[in-house]
Amino acid sequence: MPDLLPPCVARCFSALLLVAVLAGCAVAPTAPPTLYQRLGGAPRLELVIGRMIDRAARDPRTRRSFDGIKLAPLKESLVTQLCSISGGACRYEGETMARAHADARIVASEFDALVNILREELDRAGVDAGAKNELLRLLAPMKREIVGGHGGAAAPRS
Repeated sequence: MPDLLPPCVARCFSALLLVAVLAGCAVAPTAPPTLYQRLGGAPRLELVIGRMIDRAARDPRTRRSFDGIKLAPLKESLVTQLCSISGGACRYEGETMARAHADARIVASEFDALVNILREELDRAGVDAGAKNELLRLLAPMKREIVGGHGGAAAPRS
């Protein structure tokens, strides 16, 4: 069978065909998962926050801070806030931490106890250490806004 194409055209055509085949096999790079995804998304955040708030509302170290607080809306708001700051599609439209805690008179020991409960619940839910630590680093600056300048002693709310 005679060659239908001159040798140089045939080689160029073969090279182009090979490039086209290889390009079709290439996988477009995917973005790494967001912290929100690594935390487990809404289902796991709802589980962790629900357990954390339920425990904190009963724990002697933290329960004073939850007296008179409606827990269901608080849980929902916290899940939305964590979704938002961790790269989820949620949009937190609640109060700033300073405004939300202005009259709560939260002291450092209460804040630290709540963080320990959060750590335990993240571990219990199977969140990996990297995602847990990244979330805690995002939340750490909020301590300044939550722990008020009120003399350091817990006092009843006015």
